[in-house]
Amino acid sequence: MMRVDQVSKFLVIGLAMVLSIALSEPSHAAGGSGGSGSAPAQSDDSRHRNLTSSSSYMPLPALVATVQSQRRARGLLQIEAGLEVHDPALRRRVDRFMPRLRNAYISTLTLYTGMYYEFGDIPDADRIAAMLQEATDLTLGESGAEVLLGMVIIHAD
Repeated sequence: MMRVDQVSKFLVIGLAMVLSIALSEPSHAAGGSGGSGSAPAQSDDSRHRNLTSSSSYMPLPALVATVQSQRRARGLLQIEAGLEVHDPALRRRVDRFMPRLRNAYISTLTLYTGMYYEFGDIPDADRIAAMLQEATDLTLGESGAEVLLGMVIIHAD
C-alpha cells in the first residue's frame, strides 16, 4: 500500500508532466486554430501555402477522405484549398462556421470518393471544386465565399 507522501509525490510529478506537455504545444493547449490569441493563428497560417496574394484569402486545413475499392480502403484523397472572402461580415461568419464547413467538406469529399471517383483514375478537380462550392454556399446560407483549390492528390496504399 502507498503512503500519503508517495501519492502526493506521484500527483506532483503527473501534474508537472501535464503542464510541460501543455506548455510545449501551445496550439493544442489553446484549442487549435480556434484560440483567441494571435500566436496559434500565425503558426496555423504558416503551415499553408498561399494560393493567392489576396488579403481576403483564408487557407483551410488539409481535407482528407478515404478512397475505397472492392470494399477496402485503398488510399486517401487529400485536398489543399482555401476560401476567397471579400466581405468582412461574411469573413467573420466563415470563421464562426468553420467547424460546420469542415464537416460539410469532409462529407462532400466522402461522397465524391464513394460515388464519382474510381480508384486508379485521376481525380476530377472541377467536380470537386463545384461540390465544395455548393457545400460552402449551403452551409453559410449565402454565396460570396469562393473555394480555391491548390492541390488534389491521391495517396495510394
